[in-house]
Amino acid sequence: MAIRLGALMLAATLLAPLGSAWPQASSEESIRQGVRAAAESEHRSEDNRARNRYRHPVDTLAFFGLEHDMTVVEVWPGTGWYTEVLAPVLREEGQLVAAAFPADGEPAFRGRIRDAFEDKLADHPEVFSQVQVIDFDPPEHARLGEPSSADMVLLSRHFHNFIDAGITDTVLAASREVLRPGGILAVVQHRATEDAVPEAEKRTGYVRESLVIKAAREVGFELAARSEINANPQDTADHPAGVWTLPPTLRYCRNKEDPDQRSQCVEKYRAIGESDRMTLRFRKPR
Repeated sequence: MAIRLGALMLAATLLAPLGSAWPQASSEESIRQGVRAAAESEHRSEDNRARNRYRHPVDTLAFFGLEHDMTVVEVWPGTGWYTEVLAPVLREEGQLVAAAFPADGEPAFRGRIRDAFEDKLADHPEVFSQVQVIDFDPPEHARLGEPSSADMVLLSRHFHNFIDAGITDTVLAASREVLRPGGILAVVQHRATEDAVPEAEKRTGYVRESLVIKAAREVGFELAARSEINANPQDTADHPAGVWTLPPTLRYCRNKEDPDQRSQCVEKYRAIGESDRMTLRFRKPR
């Protein structure tokens, strides 16, 4: 069973001589240490750990205000990149709720994603046994939990999918409902240039930051802060296969038949890195 940093520090404080000045980590320092340990842990694949340099989980989750005792709802976790990081941090004192595609979801690839996610949880019960998995697929499954039961909802790189499916307002309303007053809506999203046309946001995976802010405000969220933690100035957000041109997908390159062209293409887009992303923290009013 994982031993929490907070528990270790509490035990050390109790054992220290009365009046001694035992150094205490701040809440943010404790979270940073816990997230870093989880992000670099051996329960993660080498490929997923390699993506830490692009997705900055330590800085990102500290910016969002993650705490060890929070209830966090992760919407559409995919195969679990962020689940791998959040589950160990929340295991002892908090709760992670994975709002995933239903096993019988349509189109069929959603069911396969759910199966892969469930397999990952089963492979590492020492890490994931406390993760609660629920179905979320509006309009059939449109709730993220009981009202005012969560401290944070994480929407990581899915806003373009919400737009494409026409469920943006539904997802944001469900997020607002499940959050306690003062709760955090945490958003990371591939960022389009502000002159992008709406049709491109469905096709390319990139979304205007102003659109995300406007949509969240319209359902009652307040923008608390924005960060450039996940910015990538080398990304022009204008690629042949949208955001999927870039790592880790490299879709445009992988479709090339000529090996030399494919290799050159991969080298070109790997040099850019992963997408330029907005990082926004919203708050449900108290």
